[in-house]
Amino acid sequence: MQIKKPLVTIITVVRNAEDTIVRTINSALSQKNVNFEVLVWDGLSTDQTVEKIKSFGNQIRFFSGRDSGVYDAMNRALPLANGKWILFLNADDYFLHPNAIEKLVSFTNDPKVDYVCGEAKMFFGLKRWKPKTLTDFDFFIGNPSNHQAYLCKKEIYTKLKGFNTQYKYSADVDFMFRVIQKGYLGKKSSDPIVHYSLGGLSTKNISKGVSELESIMAHFLDSDLHFAREARLVFHEGILPREIFLETLVSRNLSNSQWKEIVLFLGKKVSFESASPFLKSFLFFKSISINLIKRVVFLILSLLPKRVL
Repeated sequence: MQIKKPLVTIITVVRNAEDTIVRTINSALSQKNVNFEVLVWDGLSTDQTVEKIKSFGNQIRFFSGRDSGVYDAMNRALPLANGKWILFLNADDYFLHPNAIEKLVSFTNDPKVDYVCGEAKMFFGLKRWKPKTLTDFDFFIGNPSNHQAYLCKKEIYTKLKGFNTQYKYSADVDFMFRVIQKGYLGKKSSDPIVHYSLGGLSTKNISKGVSELESIMAHFLDSDLHFAREARLVFHEGILPREIFLETLVSRNLSNSQWKEIVLFLGKKVSFESASPFLKSFLFFKSISINLIKRVVFLILSLLPKRVL
């Protein structure tokens, strides 16, 4: 009897995650109402990770080999996947409920849909990470989606040659930007799909991660780093735009979708120079407070031996 090919492959790449890998795999195996497989790639772990993975037996497909980091491991796992659709689940993240994949797959009934983005929860569910516009306006903001809640056709990964491993922290953003740039159609789900644990590579190297993100943004905006950085601060962090930034923005050859979102976003916002002293002071202290809180949080995360939040 011929075995039905899985619709979805859930891929987890791992190295030395003995404390969390069982929870991750269990959450994947618990998925209902979807034909799926779980594929685990281990990058030669030196702790008890492999023993815990092997305890699942033939419930999963297990591969082990040398890789040069997270995104290289993902690239190595991709050709091994049998599913039409791919979702990468980090080794210390987990699905929030057994119908998580089903929620995303429901959007794929539309043959025009190439990828689907759900929501992620962080800080024990206190914060939600929602997909952004899934248009080229995201080039001004940053991450279009949390990649653990990002279901994408395998053929797209193949056509775009997977992740660009020159990026250590944000190759997933570069990939999602390329998907948008090529005109593939994405849909957003309002359902929380996954719990995203903090304290990993990107959150323990936040300044390096932000610098790499801004470099990717500059590439897709065809701009210098300074403009990309200010775009992120305006459109993501919410600071008031300077007049020189607005002038540069207006002078650029932007797409209709970018203009549409820019107009919606800026609305009646004034420039920094024309803002009242009170508004300037309020936004200044708000920015200082938010940055201080972020620094404290990421300092704590950098001291944690493992991702536990």
